[in-house]
Formats: sequence, structure tokens, C-alpha cells
Amino acid sequence: MKRAVRILFAATASALLAVGGAVVATGAEAAEPDPVFGVPVFNDPAGSEAAQYAIFQQLARLIDRVPAGETIEMSWFEFKTPDYSDTTARPAITDRLIKAHRRGVNVRILLDGQVAGDGSSNATQPPYLRLKPELGTSETASSYILLCAKNRGCIGKRKIGDADAYNHNKFLTATKVVLNNGAVKTGVVFQSSGNLGTWDADTAYNNAITWTEASSYANYKAYFKDLKKYRTSSTGDDNYYRVGASADQYKTHFFPRKETNGDYNQASTDTIVNVLDSVKCSYVGQTDGDPHQTDIRIVMWALTRTAVAKKLADLVKDGCWVDVVYSVTSTSALDALGNVGGRSIGITSCEARYGNRTIKAHSKYMLIDGAYDDDQIPRVFMGSHNYSLTALRNADESMVRIRDSSVHEAYLHSNFYKVRDFCRANTTAAAAATTVLSDAAALRFDEG
Repeated sequence: MKRAVRILFAATASALLAVGGAVVATGAEAAEPDPVFGVPVFNDPAGSEAAQYAIFQQLARLIDRVPAGETIEMSWFEFKTPDYSDTTARPAITDRLIKAHRRGVNVRILLDGQVAGDGSSNATQPPYLRLKPELGTSETASSYILLCAKNRGCIGKRKIGDADAYNHNKFLTATKVVLNNGAVKTGVVFQSSGNLGTWDADTAYNNAITWTEASSYANYKAYFKDLKKYRTSSTGDDNYYRVGASADQYKTHFFPRKETNGDYNQASTDTIVNVLDSVKCSYVGQTDGDPHQTDIRIVMWALTRTAVAKKLADLVKDGCWVDVVYSVTSTSALDALGNVGGRSIGITSCEARYGNRTIKAHSKYMLIDGAYDDDQIPRVFMGSHNYSLTALRNADESMVRIRDSSVHEAYLHSNFYKVRDFCRANTTAAAAATTVLSDAAALRFDEG
């Protein structure tokens, strides 16, 4: 599915030194700005190299600023970047991790262990091959790089039909980050929709956000601990589902979540259906006293859960505005989305021809602007979680709800309209037809 272009590696002479508890960069990274906090970062596959690798830049700048004695923990579905020269515009994440380890940072990595349809796996890729001798594979050491078992997740183990479990996470935590001016951030979480491969930068739209919040950080730490704990278990925990506190600004959700009636399609245990059950389509504004409608906007790599599509269509019938951009859907889900009783709904497939590439939407986010439970605070749901059956039922996944109007506005005006309009303008009818899979094929679809 993803083909990385192999580029000859040229090692850089830059290094990071821990001085007085702060991280001082020398060489190529010296001029790099600080990472941003509480502000989403989006790449642009149709833009310059710097725009394509914007999420890589954010991640690299976090890694660079973790001081000696602190800890980085990260879990990813794919870490398949080829060796290439480490630059400010296109950071080499493997290089930055090695530098962090050599200056005294504990670096702990958990990767999916499955073999893709093209025969590739994390274990055969340059990042793993270079990091394994650097970090080691001892679970009791302060640093390590480990794989989940083949054709399983670290926590999720069962098959859904013919679809194996897998570790689909894309997050990093850091105990401490020291900014260029000496300011200290503790309990840092970086969550992305993108894998660590060149395809995810130059051919796919992705998003990421970094924050500090003691409670949600603790939840990610506990989740990472459990990923490692269950990695060697033969049974795992197929009903692992954990949810953070609703009062948190960044409310966490960790999967897999098992159905209670033996039906993978059970709506009552579908987290996204549960979220949408809290939406009120018509409401009176708390600040202006005027009537409004709730707007729901989605950019999704795979939207194949019929229960989610049906719920979205029902909300359209109730008066909500729904606008969906997807790269893959199923016949049943698309049919359900179209059943809106003659009302308007936005449905955009993303298979956008651009030069010699076909650009896709790889993000997995939903924006809700309107009445939700007892408040009218705009929300963003983002992370690694696709709206597919495997993402819900047998994959290791992380999703976070961000309750923040400024974050919502950034997603809406800096990304959603841009992705939707680009995909709409550059996806032909013939290309759009290829994004609709049979229900059986959708279940077996290779997640991204």
C-alpha cells in the first residue's frame, strides 16, 4: 500500500548536549524552533518538503528537547522511514532517537509485529535495524525496542473474520521537554494519525497534536505499560477498553472494545455511535440566544462501520449538518450515509491525482460544533482510530477527545476545508468508485 522511496543515507555531524538540565542543540538542529503545544500540526502532501514533513518536524523537536535521565515512550503501527540525510525540513526520526539515547535519555519503543501484504514488516526496516543494536530488546532494560507478536496486537489478540489483530497506535510520551528559553514541560503527550513513513508525509494528509495534562498523560503511561505487559501474553485482553475522565480537556480512549452480544456491528458498544448519541442537532446559543444547528465534520482514512454511518444519517434527518471526507468506505456504510430522507449531506471521497501521486486523506478525526450533552464547547476527536470494525474490536488504538474551541477552529479552518476541497477537485468519478469496497473486502482492508 505504501511504498517508501529509498534514499542514500548521509550521517549528520549534529549532536545534542544536556547542559544544566536543559537541552542545547548543536549542528543542524540548532536553529530549529520549539515544538508547539495545544496547537494541531498538519502536513500538506501537495506542498513543499517542509510542509509535507511538518508532523515529523514537531516530533523531532520534541525528541531533541528531552534531557538526559528522562524517558521517551512511543508506540507505532509502522516505523518504516528509509535512511536519508537528517535536515531541518525533513528530520530523520531514527537519527534523533539515537542522539537522544546517546545523551542519556531512556528510549522505549513498541511496534506492530505483523507482516504486510507486500512482505514488509517493521522488523525488516531501517529504523528497527538501526535502533535494535542501539536500544536493545531487553524488557527489563531502561531502553528497548520491542515488537508485538506477528499477526496480533500487543493487547488485542483475536481475529475479526479473517482480519488479524494489530497494534495501530501512533503516539509518544516524554517525562520532560525543555524549550529553547529553558521553560520546562512535564508529562508530554504527542498523538498523531500518521505512521512514520515517507508515504505518510508526501502522499497522505495527517494531523497531530501535543499537550501536557497530568491525568491524560498518566492514562497514556498506563496504556503503554499494558501494551508491554500483554505483548507476550497468549490471550491478551480483547475487551481492554479504557476511557479517561470526562472533565479532562484531553479525554482518552484506548481500544480494543469488545461487543457484548457476539455481533461485531453492535451499535451500543460502538464508541463513535455513543459519542454521536450525545449530540443535539438544534439548540439555542448560550451567548447569543439565537437558534443554531450542530455541525459534524469528519476526515477519515477508513469509514466502514455501518452503525456509525447510520447514526450520522439519522443526525442529518434530525437537522445536523454532516460533512464527511474519506479514503475508503464500504458498500453498506456508503448506502447508510446516503439514507438522509432527502436532506443534504456532504460526502467526499479522497483519491486525488496530483502529479505522479495519488493523495489520500489518512487523518482520523471528527469535529463537533454545537450542542453536546450539557454544553456547547466545540470538540475534536482524533488519534489512530479509524471508523472500521477492526479499529474498534481487535486493534490496539488510542483516541483523544479535545474540548477546546481554538483547537476546533484550527482543525476546521487550517485543515478540514483544505482537505475536502482538494480531494473534491482532484478525485475523478472513476477514482471515487475504487474507494468503495464490499463489506467483506472492507473487513480485510489493510489499515493505515
